[in-house]
Amino acid sequence: MNHTPPKLFPLSGAILAGGRARRFGGRDKTEIRLGPDRLRDRLVTLLGGFCREVLVSSNHLAASPGARIVRDRKPGQGPLGAIASCLMAATHPWLLVVAGDMPFIEAPALLHLWREKEDADIVIPRSPDGLQPLAALYHHRCLKPINRQLEQENYKIKDFFPAVRVKTVICTEYPELYPETAFLNINSPADLEKAGRLRNLEKTK
Repeated sequence: MNHTPPKLFPLSGAILAGGRARRFGGRDKTEIRLGPDRLRDRLVTLLGGFCREVLVSSNHLAASPGARIVRDRKPGQGPLGAIASCLMAATHPWLLVVAGDMPFIEAPALLHLWREKEDADIVIPRSPDGLQPLAALYHHRCLKPINRQLEQENYKIKDFFPAVRVKTVICTEYPELYPETAFLNINSPADLEKAGRLRNLEKTK
């Protein structure tokens, strides 16, 4: 199977930079470096390899090279509110959402979601840890049910899924695309240490 991105697709990519993490002393986690690049810069480059547009969801960043900043229409609604704001701002009907603190997600894993989009409004990976809504593909058709849910002050991403067509990608069926580290995110200094060890192991292979 050829996993090389062949071209730019009519697809918007969105990096959820979120707020400032308390467990990192109020620091923006996307500023973390694993190797030479900040996590955010790595993801902008990654998405820019096959998305015609790259967005960064952030209420505190003034700019991000290679991407357009999208602010929350209504702050305090968490990742679901950020997804809604990016769907509103996106140039293209399909929006690929990636959490800004995922150091090991790769283009082939995300491109596979794009290729599975037929007859779906959401294409979402299911790893052994469960559904991964912050590494998933959303169509603009999701916006109406998301907005209805936000009006009810319900910010749980998966609660609007029954109102749309959800296609699930079972990650264990594609181990070459979705290794165990694919959806690892950095929530604490301990996670950062673990990610550093994993990155060093990758370099020695």
